[in-house]
Amino acid sequence: MKPYNSKHSLEQCNAKQSDILNAAIVEFAKCGVMGTTMEQIAKSGQVSKRTLYKNYASKCDLFDDVVDLLLSTIHGLNNYQYQADVPILEQLKYLAHEAVKRTKCEDYVTLSRIVIIESMRSKEAADRVDSKFQSCEKGMTDWFKTAEAAGVLGSLSAKTASTMFYGSLKQLTYWEPVIKWKPSLSDEELEVVIEQVCQVFSIGLTQFSTQTD
Repeated sequence: MKPYNSKHSLEQCNAKQSDILNAAIVEFAKCGVMGTTMEQIAKSGQVSKRTLYKNYASKCDLFDDVVDLLLSTIHGLNNYQYQADVPILEQLKYLAHEAVKRTKCEDYVTLSRIVIIESMRSKEAADRVDSKFQSCEKGMTDWFKTAEAAGVLGSLSAKTASTMFYGSLKQLTYWEPVIKWKPSLSDEELEVVIEQVCQVFSIGLTQFSTQTD
């Protein structure tokens, strides 16, 4: 297998790579990674097998780029740190909007299904995905780590607080479209969820912080 070279987004791919990756996503969504052949991907992407193998030596390489494409959509959460001069509720709402806005994108939902299904099928794939998500989730906890250092989380650890926060948002906005194939929430419904989750979490943080004073 050739050394893996992450493209991070379709915009950073050349035209052929973009065609191949788009074709792979379509075929993986229809047949799963295991059930898809390189021949199918070449035909769907309207490229020669030679061009396909020049860019991707195997389906594993293609799957890696599908995962990276999914992760590239949540980079907006990276490096956002707690700010003492900005209301906590306002900061939580920013994090929430960044976390849930992609649930309305059908491509994001499709990519999520591909990654979840393949991870369940193969331990090797699950390990590959987990290592990538570990790196990505490190950025998602930046705000909570700096909030913990500032004493805002009280007795909660940054890991526990971020898991509770993002877990609540995922439960209410992400899992049903991805797993149950239900329609994504409307903009108005998303705003209600964000407001409610952030209000509850903000009140909870205030109570935890007060208890440790």
